[in-house]
Amino acid sequence: MNKSRFLTLTILLALSGFGSAYAQAPALAAGTYKLAIGTKAPCDLTITADGAVTQAADCATGTNLTKWAPTTAGYQLLSADGATYAVLKPHGETLEGVTFADQHKLVLSH
Repeated sequence: MNKSRFLTLTILLALSGFGSAYAQAPALAAGTYKLAIGTKAPCDLTITADGAVTQAADCATGTNLTKWAPTTAGYQLLSADGATYAVLKPHGETLEGVTFADQHKLVLSH
């Protein structure tokens, strides 16, 4: 009987922890952001509330970024073919991460 109570409590705590982690992801407001990749100069990235991304012509991402999506801890940037380009996590006033393919540091700021 104690084992079943312990198991139930463990499952409830695990689920409540997952829910709170998802709820703590900061809101990504629609607007124009600066995207810096590695040591390259930052370029403009326009993000809409419906999940669309438009990058400036001078963005040297090596791929065409078209979407963003929330994750449990932040956001992911997606290419036109649906592949994950980068996963971004909150870091102060910015979102930071690395590119999925070549592990270059990426910073998204307002």
